Amino acid sequence: MKKSLPRILFDKEQALEQFDTVTQNAMQDNLFRGSVLRVERFGKLQFEKAWGDALYDGQDRIPMKTNYLFDLASLSKLFTTNAILRLITLKKLQEHTLILDLLPYKDPRLLNALNKIDISSLLDHSSGIHYWYPFYTRQGESFESILSSVVEKHPLEKRVIYSDLNFMLLGLIVEQVTGKLLAEAMTDLVFSPLGMKSATYHPDPCRTVATEFGNRIEKQMVTNLGLEFAFWRTETVPFRGTTDDGNCHYFFKDEAGHAGIYANAKEVASLGKVYSGQETEYLDPELKKIATTNRGNDRGYGFQFGELYPQEGFGHTGFTGTYLHINPATGLTITLLTNRLHVACPQNINPFRQEISKLCLQTFA
Repeated sequence: MKKSLPRILFDKEQALEQFDTVTQNAMQDNLFRGSVLRVERFGKLQFEKAWGDALYDGQDRIPMKTNYLFDLASLSKLFTTNAILRLITLKKLQEHTLILDLLPYKDPRLLNALNKIDISSLLDHSSGIHYWYPFYTRQGESFESILSSVVEKHPLEKRVIYSDLNFMLLGLIVEQVTGKLLAEAMTDLVFSPLGMKSATYHPDPCRTVATEFGNRIEKQMVTNLGLEFAFWRTETVPFRGTTDDGNCHYFFKDEAGHAGIYANAKEVASLGKVYSGQETEYLDPELKKIATTNRGNDRGYGFQFGELYPQEGFGHTGFTGTYLHINPATGLTITLLTNRLHVACPQNINPFRQEISKLCLQTFA
């Protein structure tokens, strides 16, 4: 045993060097300005490191730190998922509660379109609701009014459609059931029970990682739809502490079910504890099993499956460059947070995510 120990340590050191090499190469390829990787196994820290910059605008530079808060973008959907699952565990909701029994909508177009949609079909994106619409281009109108016109123009389809609108509705349901604004409800249902002390919708900008220079990609999406919006953020300096997602920022004032949460890598990894056996009382065990079962089209309750989560893992990504991979088979929780929009020309970073994930499974499992 003693003779084999140096060999094991050497192999692991070699493996850890690969994380540096892969990440440095990615930054040289302008995939992002900086990143944080945190790896836990059965809730215990195995590795954590920060690379690159939290902010760089040509003049100012702030080196990345592991405790900095990232705009999680769609990774926020997993927090909303856990809020809903917690409400079900507390018997305040049921999986198959019809959403029109919870939301006080009266528009006949909505009542007709959504009359069979339940909580579960929002969670696994099987509702068939249209994937996206820039609600903020219709300032002064209610969510109900705009959604009514969206479902009229885009009738629900009988297939799985990954839709931000599903989780906008879930965020509104959390507010309706709890009687609280989303930020307060999320604190009660997710942040506090799971020990997330910094997770928030409204962070101190000085503690956050810079995201985009304006909403360059979303601006083009709005133009492509033939719509107009006059209140875009400036593209001359990167913004910090306000949500990148347009609907969350401009329409929901930075609090929404589909985006908006800021958290650091340690707090994101806390979700892994719920699904790796470290937190046994937070969710009903049978519900937890259902939530993490592939229900078709690589979707569970909130969770994604597929090639981004090898070895029977699951998790979620975020448009800003965030990624969580929970792998119950190995006990690993892999949290990889980057600021991929904080570059001149944002690129697809999925190959980088996959490479890091595979390295983690090889090194720490």
